[in-house]
Order: sequence, then C-alpha cells, then structure tokens
Amino acid sequence: MNNSEDTIVTPYRRLDKSALLELENTYDTRMLLKAVEQLDKVLGAARAQDGLRDMLLSFKRRKRRLQVGVGVVKFGVTKQPRHPPDVVPSSTNLVAKIRRSK
Repeated sequence: MNNSEDTIVTPYRRLDKSALLELENTYDTRMLLKAVEQLDKVLGAARAQDGLRDMLLSFKRRKRRLQVGVGVVKFGVTKQPRHPPDVVPSSTNLVAKIRRSK
C-alpha cells in the first residue's frame, strides 16, 4: 500500500483503493434504512395526540395526585387509595403501545 496509485486519501487516513471500492460496492444500507424508518414511526407515534408525550404527562399528573393523596392520608384527613385503579390499565396500555411501535 505504499504506492500512491493504490491508495486514496480520506479524511480519516490513506486507505487501500481496491478495498475501499469493494466496500463501497458491497455495503448494504437496507438495515440502516429499516432502522431509520422504525425510529421515524416511533417518533411519529410519540408526538401524536394521545402519544407517548401525552401519556407521560398523564402519569406525571397521577403521580402528583398520589403524592398529594399520601400526604392527606398521613394526616388522617381522608382515606384515599395509595394506587388509583386506573394506573395499572394505563401502564399496561403504554407498554402495549410501545411494543406495537417496534
């Protein structure tokens, strides 16, 4: 590879010309394009109405309600359930949506 006719200068270093051309001609981008397409679908679903962002905001509100509720229960003002019954189905739905988007 000492002969300058057999090499190509790249931003990374001087490479063997024939090896680089073989790599360029045989490199398969299908898997990369498929991964980008899947990522695009996931991001689209996450940004959509009732998508991941909305679900996370909903969980944040529920978490806050639980924290406030636990404080109220501590002082004996009222009896509130520690885990509202709708948290479990919502969690299950979130996991199912994430799995479907894969």
